[in-house]
Amino acid sequence: MRIIREACVETKKEIDSAYAKNAERIELCSHLDHGGYTPTPSLVKYSTSFKNSNVLIMIRRKDDNFVTNKKDMAKLIKDIKAFAKSKIKGYVFGLLTKENKVDVENMKKLMSYVPANKYVVFHMAFDLIEDKKEAIDQLTQLEVRRILTKGGNDIAMNNIKSLIALKKYAHEKIELVVGGKVSDDNYLIINKKTGINQFHGRKLAC
Repeated sequence: MRIIREACVETKKEIDSAYAKNAERIELCSHLDHGGYTPTPSLVKYSTSFKNSNVLIMIRRKDDNFVTNKKDMAKLIKDIKAFAKSKIKGYVFGLLTKENKVDVENMKKLMSYVPANKYVVFHMAFDLIEDKKEAIDQLTQLEVRRILTKGGNDIAMNNIKSLIALKKYAHEKIELVVGGKVSDDNYLIINKKTGINQFHGRKLAC
């Protein structure tokens, strides 16, 4: 199965580097020092100006433990709508309840604004969820395409058993992409150990 390297980037220089090194996909963010916020329109336009671009964008506004309110939801919806006609392939977002479960109601609301020609990835908020099997079922039902995970609280390389278990449960339900200190030096090792073929990182193809 084809291996996909998803470079996590926030500047034009990083975008250029990812394309130069043939990254299969890009996740574009701003403020990666805060876990990633919604990028600027100008950077989104630049990232999708390349031939055969494959760009996802983060939808997030602040450090909020992924718990949202009506005011924040309005901003997130505005961001989704702002890029509805752009050349991005999809959006990356994730909402939790105060109990660290998937916020199904607000996820469903956000997803209702996603155009039919784009898809949604649930980001590493997933790793805060205790019952990951329940979360996989919920996200599958919501028609989220992919989950970004490091397999738990530690870095991916230290969560191999957990990643194997997640892959087994997610099989034919939803795609998994592994992040958490994944780099050009270790993604093939993780692939061999887990069978997962999608990887995400700041040190992948950059």
